[in-house]
Amino acid sequence: MSPAIVRQRWRRHATGWAFVGPALVVLAAFLLYPIAYSVWLSLHEWEGYSPQWGPFVGLENYRALANDEVFWRATWNSIVFVVVRTPLEVGLGFLLALLLNRRLAARPLLRTLFFVPVVMSLIVVTIIFQRVYEPNTGLLNTFLTAIGLGGWAHPWLGDPATALPAVIAVSVWKNVGFSLVILLAGLQGLPQDVLEAARVDGANAWQLTLRMITPLMRPILALTALLSIIGGLKVFDLVFIMTRGGPTYSTEVLATMLYREAFELNHMGVASAIGVILVVMVLSIARVQALMLRDSREGGTA
Repeated sequence: MSPAIVRQRWRRHATGWAFVGPALVVLAAFLLYPIAYSVWLSLHEWEGYSPQWGPFVGLENYRALANDEVFWRATWNSIVFVVVRTPLEVGLGFLLALLLNRRLAARPLLRTLFFVPVVMSLIVVTIIFQRVYEPNTGLLNTFLTAIGLGGWAHPWLGDPATALPAVIAVSVWKNVGFSLVILLAGLQGLPQDVLEAARVDGANAWQLTLRMITPLMRPILALTALLSIIGGLKVFDLVFIMTRGGPTYSTEVLATMLYREAFELNHMGVASAIGVILVVMVLSIARVQALMLRDSREGGTA
């Protein structure tokens, strides 16, 4: 290989690194370094006040979590939160996107109304729904009593059996508009000639949605589901404000347990271990979903 070709390749690579260098610096400073710091801190015992880390304890913080019933309860609640919220959020968002993709006179107004909860302050939303779920004068129980279903009135946030579903319902209500916007953009970007050809061939609305639109929307649906899963795993403020993890840890999730271990019990090492576990869960789910999407694409093109 001639020196001129080597210099040309070096210049091309140097130019590329020069363009991506600032982004890599920001990524390393605000993502890679905090993750590495959390991993290192999870291997130490530190109360958060002394200027230096405490003694190196290896995997002792992880062993403590493995023997902690609250940790397993929080993990289970986080999984339930994701498993219930994601299909509801993505499914409702997809149905609403299909509806708003039609030529409706009030489509701009409906699109705005569905997106309003997304931009509302979460503190305002949680306070409103605390009033809605209030057992004595709350809107939900008052409505049930007014229509003759007073026997269904319930302390929704005070009962361990209904507290987590009540919080999930609020989360779906607030975030479904975000999924709607992404999926509506995907629907409007579909090749209209393919859909029109299917209509000419006699496909009805159900067949068009099931056999044409849904397969074409699979990458967008996967992306929306991934965003919903990540949001569900790291949910904190909604649970913390509404129930603070209660009653009896029935709504405790990994993020609220992390906060409690770090800032109430001063177990920074244990809290860092929970953070590492959350990162591993998110990356694992993202990787599995990417592999499944790739396999489905290869199967579709084979």
